[in-house]
Amino acid sequence: MTVPFADAPKSATNLERRAGYDVWLLASTLGLCICGAIFVWTSSAAHAWRMAGGDSATIFWSHVGRLGWGLVCMFALSFVDYHVLDKLSARVAILVALAMLVAVLFLPQPAGATAHRWIYVRGFSFQPAELAKFALINYLAFRFGAHFADPFSSDRRKVYIGSLVVSVFAIGLVLIEPNLSMTVLIFGTAALLFFLSGIRLKPLLILAGASAVPLSFAAWLTPYMRTRLTDFVCGIVNPLKSGYHVKQSLIGIGQGGWTGLGLGGSTQKHFFLPEPYKDFIFSIVGEEAGLVGSVLLLLGFALFLARAWRIARHAPDGYGYYLAAGITCAIAISVTINVGVTLGLLPATGQPLPFISYGGSSLMMTLGAVGVLLNISKQSQGRGDSSNQPFQFS
Repeated sequence: MTVPFADAPKSATNLERRAGYDVWLLASTLGLCICGAIFVWTSSAAHAWRMAGGDSATIFWSHVGRLGWGLVCMFALSFVDYHVLDKLSARVAILVALAMLVAVLFLPQPAGATAHRWIYVRGFSFQPAELAKFALINYLAFRFGAHFADPFSSDRRKVYIGSLVVSVFAIGLVLIEPNLSMTVLIFGTAALLFFLSGIRLKPLLILAGASAVPLSFAAWLTPYMRTRLTDFVCGIVNPLKSGYHVKQSLIGIGQGGWTGLGLGGSTQKHFFLPEPYKDFIFSIVGEEAGLVGSVLLLLGFALFLARAWRIARHAPDGYGYYLAAGITCAIAISVTINVGVTLGLLPATGQPLPFISYGGSSLMMTLGAVGVLLNISKQSQGRGDSSNQPFQFS
């Protein structure tokens, strides 16, 4: 059964019709990437100077190189029909991701590492959890999208149970690494996709409550996670007792005031914050660009997420809807976690700020996902306004 569409998307602008894709999504993505490169440069100079023996731009150029590869992936995927990720590719991708999550638990890690998160091959490192995040989104989009094409089929329970088993397996492997922030991110994204698929709210809430128990138990048994949770609770009662990282982050943001200390003016980047160009780069934004700059950056994310959600709503089919919605939810949750940690509103975790933090597998995978969004928007042009979203099951 196909989904009926109108003749043309009424909300599409003339610019979008001429370009053939969502220009605002592309513009916001490139703008955020440029801001990220600028703040990686300003926040990493001191660390690069010490690491490279006098070259303060080493980390910046490394980031630019990875950003370049990520943009190549984005533009390449924007020209590839997103349906190639459907069916067989969805199954293969999730199987490869799960196999890598198992393999990383047994592979050697660098000295001093507290978790098994990275695969190292001849100087190249990759985080399997990043692949698992988007592979699971693609798999759930495939399962829910196929059910959307025939909402009255009798295998509804089979679709949900199969999707739930795969999701629990992926989330459990990430938790074992351990990687609590990525676990929460993947869990939240999967839960939102289940909700959008029309599953009843009651079993979803029961599942969320039941999942919270092993998550909390695992976090408490892991020493560094337990310390971060304890510091967070203590910080709520008395901010002066917050964890070291969060305390230094708040000091930096407070020093920024309304307009900031100017690019390069941060003091917290001088070894008060460890690796400020990664997880705590938003505190450097607050210190150097002030409240005004921080709000403008968040507005850039708001524009990106609004356009991404619009692409999901106007997707040509159910698979495109769930795929775009899942990517949007994952990036939104990632931004929320990073900014929340930086402001002391959430326990300290290692979640990078999309497009802004120093690049790696996270940056390249996220930009690749944006390429998929752009392709979905291309195929939506001229197909109609699919504001009627996938069937909501009662």
